[in-house]
Amino acid sequence: MNNEERILQLLEAQQEELRKINGRLDGMESRMEGIESRLDKLEEHAEVTRAGVNSLLEWAEECGNVIKFPLPKVK
Repeated sequence: MNNEERILQLLEAQQEELRKINGRLDGMESRMEGIESRLDKLEEHAEVTRAGVNSLLEWAEECGNVIKFPLPKVK
C-alpha cells in the first residue's frame, strides 16, 4: 500500500467519524428545540401564575381593609 492509498483510507475514516458526529449533533439539535419549546411554555405559564398571585394578594389586602384586620404584607 502506497502513501496515497493510506491517506485516502485515513480520509475516509475521518469522513465516517464526521458523519457519526453530525448525526449525533442533529439529534441533540432536535432535542434542544423541544427543550426550548417547553421552556417557552413554562415562561408563559409563570407569567399567568404571577398575575394570578398578584391579583389574589391585592384582593386579600382589600379584604383585610374592609374587615379592619390588616393582613401581613407579603414580599
